[in-house]
Amino acid sequence: ISEIAGIINGCTNFMLTAMDRDGKSYDEALSEASDLGYAEADPTLDVGGFDARSKLRILMRLAYGVEVDEELIACKGITDLTKLDFEYAKMMGGTIKILGVSKKVSDDKVAAFVSPCYVPGDDSLANVNGATNAVEVTSFNLQSSTYIGQGAGRYPTANSCINDIVALAKGDRTPLPFNPLAKDAEFVNNYDSVFYLRLGYKDGVGITRQCGEVCEKHNVSIHSILQNPVTSKEDAAFVIITEKIPLSAIKSVAAELEGCDWCRGPAYYMPVLREDWVR
Repeated sequence: ISEIAGIINGCTNFMLTAMDRDGKSYDEALSEASDLGYAEADPTLDVGGFDARSKLRILMRLAYGVEVDEELIACKGITDLTKLDFEYAKMMGGTIKILGVSKKVSDDKVAAFVSPCYVPGDDSLANVNGATNAVEVTSFNLQSSTYIGQGAGRYPTANSCINDIVALAKGDRTPLPFNPLAKDAEFVNNYDSVFYLRLGYKDGVGITRQCGEVCEKHNVSIHSILQNPVTSKEDAAFVIITEKIPLSAIKSVAAELEGCDWCRGPAYYMPVLREDWVR
């Protein structure tokens, strides 16, 4: 297995579908998810990405034989996403999904993250909506295969619980779920990706020049700069799409640009799922 990429939390996928397809705000989407039983009374584990991170850790153990402290896995939830991000995603021809991703970055190193990601519109994961979960497994032998099922709600949850209770009552025994730990596999907390970077700004001269200089300083190549027509100066923002770069580089760029006089609020970045995202 070379890569796992999955929608592994039904609550957040339901919310992002509502924000994208129905134009709802984050708060409206969360309220609807709570009413339907997809969100817990305290939704932090879902919306913060922590539930997906716990599941990704298990998938990594199954796929690579790597035991990872989940606190080390980069994790970003959906709380900072805005309607503006979905507008830019549509401009680019895709959508946004929160994914758990793990991939081999070399023969003996495995990287992983949980984050909202830009996903091209013709991608199979872009079309998994509502509370449905999907895990795409990429391997050298099978290429890409996707496994889909309901990921939240009272009936899917009750079905899984009852199946386990019945199995325990019957005394069913199963083989050990995990293969032995891989002796030559190591987790690394860095990965390369194309990145989406959103920057709020106050109007001024030289903003594009400064962005270019900061990106050049950190060896970041810019693929494109996007800007919708400004309807409110308070919410004005533009987006930079980078070429493929390390996570550490986009973190450095975001931190430095946040310190510029014209930058309004924190910079927001997320990975682009596919390197060939331009169709």
